[in-house]
Amino acid sequence: MATKDNFFQTSDGLWLYYEMHGSGKPILLLPGFGESLKMWRHSVPVLSEGHQVICLDLRGHGRSMKVPGGNRQVRMAQDVRELIDHLGLQDVLLVGHSLGGAVAATYANTQEEHALRGLILVDASLFAFSDADWNSHKASHYNIDGWYERMMPYINDPVSYAAKARASSPLEPEDADNMQESMLQIPPWVGVEYHMDTYFTDNMTPLENRTIPVAAFVSHSAYHDAWESGHEAVRRMTRSPLALCYEFTECNHHLFPLLEADKFNRCILDFDAKIDSLSHKDDI
Repeated sequence: MATKDNFFQTSDGLWLYYEMHGSGKPILLLPGFGESLKMWRHSVPVLSEGHQVICLDLRGHGRSMKVPGGNRQVRMAQDVRELIDHLGLQDVLLVGHSLGGAVAATYANTQEEHALRGLILVDASLFAFSDADWNSHKASHYNIDGWYERMMPYINDPVSYAAKARASSPLEPEDADNMQESMLQIPPWVGVEYHMDTYFTDNMTPLENRTIPVAAFVSHSAYHDAWESGHEAVRRMTRSPLALCYEFTECNHHLFPLLEADKFNRCILDFDAKIDSLSHKDDI
């Protein structure tokens, strides 16, 4: 049950919901479009055994406040900065899924890697409209007509849109129910602004400037195929002391953090351990 302590107020007046579990070095988890922090129900119990795990409902999502306007990458990255400062966090491992991965990438760029010790981009949308060869997204080459074809059912009838997604979901029932609930918690006038802004935002090019450890978690999927873009991101991050790609091939689905949860958690902890190894080498 939510309490007063689960909310903080942003500089533009919104009340955003977050949860904290465990203790240790912080891991901050950002869900994607139409998701809530329930996305991480298989991860929090494992990761919080040795870490402080913070889960945020991005503005417009889950239990966080919903307003027209301001539902864009740069503002959401500012929200992440304000949560980190509100909690006094340092040495944060920032993890974002899908469009939440884009927010994480935007944060590292616009907030100059503030308080971060590492970054994990989980099947992140790094520039969905790009016409580059590495972009395998179905919206590539500025396929705005395809974007509208896919998104208009959500805009016009979000209840039916969420029900259709639930009916074809590969997730176990509780996860599928959570995803349907989360989708219904984001109003179309929030979701459309956030979604389109993300697709227009180039989060690939700034990755070349990353100086912290970064991992890309990738899988193939029918619409949002971030396999090539994730590998391209790793190739570009020559200034990073550690840039790795973790491949998820069992389910071939964008929701592999749920469908391959055990591997997903192991990979987060593996990358975290590799970051610690870098720090130990620096101390020698």
